[in-house]
Amino acid sequence: MVTYESKFIGDFKLGDNIVFNLSVLKCLYKCRADGNAAAKRYLQKPITLLNISIIEALLYDFHLRINVFTREGVRLPQKVLDAIRSKKIDEFEKYIASARKNDFFDLKDTVFYEKLDELRKLRNRIHIQNTKNHFERDDSHAFSEARLILSEQALEQVIKTLAEKHPRNHKFVQSFELPWESHLA
Repeated sequence: MVTYESKFIGDFKLGDNIVFNLSVLKCLYKCRADGNAAAKRYLQKPITLLNISIIEALLYDFHLRINVFTREGVRLPQKVLDAIRSKKIDEFEKYIASARKNDFFDLKDTVFYEKLDELRKLRNRIHIQNTKNHFERDDSHAFSEARLILSEQALEQVIKTLAEKHPRNHKFVQSFELPWESHLA
């Protein structure tokens, strides 16, 4: 397992909810580790969905900090802050677009933002009917082991970057314990 400080969280209740969902993930990962091949496959979808939902919550929180915590500030150029504050950014797709445009994660020359968008579409596959025809038609194929690992990598990258680049002065939320070995070590 890997642990990151949560000092970057703006909305403390949201931070508490992230900690709760990470605890849910820890239980799901334990069930997955203890289960047979079928159980491992069945748990890929809920685990992947929770990982991606936490990414969305973290991007929401960071944009909230930019818009609300004006006195405390966020270490971004004023031009970027002004541009973000002038827009209504309230959907996962817009959070990703904002992160990409402003390269929040210092990964502009990689496929990181494209992968975040891919994960966003996968998160929308919570709707079993798949009306947008994203990914394979079978949930068992769409929620693959590779995409589960991608969701882990992306979540860890988001947390690690926010923790390192945008800490606050105080810590009010428990540390974030990810129930896997670090992908970024």
